[in-house]
Amino acid sequence: MFGAFALLVAGSVSLVVAMVELNKTIRLGVSIGLGVLILILAYADYQSIKVPIDFQNEKERRYEHVVQRLKDVRTAELAYKAQNQRYTGDMDSLILFVKSDSLTVVKAFGEVPDTMTLEQAIADSLVTRDTVKVSVYDSLFGVRHMDDRVHPFSIDSMAYVPFTKDGKIILEAGTVPRSGTDVPVFMAKDGKPFDKTDPMMVGSMNDPKTNGNWE
Repeated sequence: MFGAFALLVAGSVSLVVAMVELNKTIRLGVSIGLGVLILILAYADYQSIKVPIDFQNEKERRYEHVVQRLKDVRTAELAYKAQNQRYTGDMDSLILFVKSDSLTVVKAFGEVPDTMTLEQAIADSLVTRDTVKVSVYDSLFGVRHMDDRVHPFSIDSMAYVPFTKDGKIILEAGTVPRSGTDVPVFMAKDGKPFDKTDPMMVGSMNDPKTNGNWE
């Protein structure tokens, strides 16, 4: 479009110059005007290429963090469901669960010989089982989970969209009927997406799935 406009202007000016005898001052003015127009159009053409590229790069940088935040919400929701047989649509309840609740874990102590199964080793008292309580926070987001993260986990930031002042993660939960049974579902969504045409979300309120739309 810029090129077509430039050709149109240049052609129109050239036609006028060819048909009308102009003095040197006017010709100089026309030349300067065309030069300025060329610079403006060149800059506009450069910006028309640069702006979308910059937008895409910034989108990818931000969305790495947004996806990590949604993965954290999903991790917490799956643990909440394992404990309560349902998901929660209340972010405050989910954060409180991560902060203060615990998970029941069955640990095996001892060594299972190669010739035995775990059950046989327990029957022969070579291995013992014990039920212990572990912190939800440490179990899901402890130090050993830090290596695979885009950014450190912050429980107080889990409700918010990264790189925004007031954007929040939209969290919903409910059930959908499947084979005569109500199946728990949840959905977490970027409430203030950088690209409004492409909001990131995980889960679904219409289907018992827990994958994200980036996967």
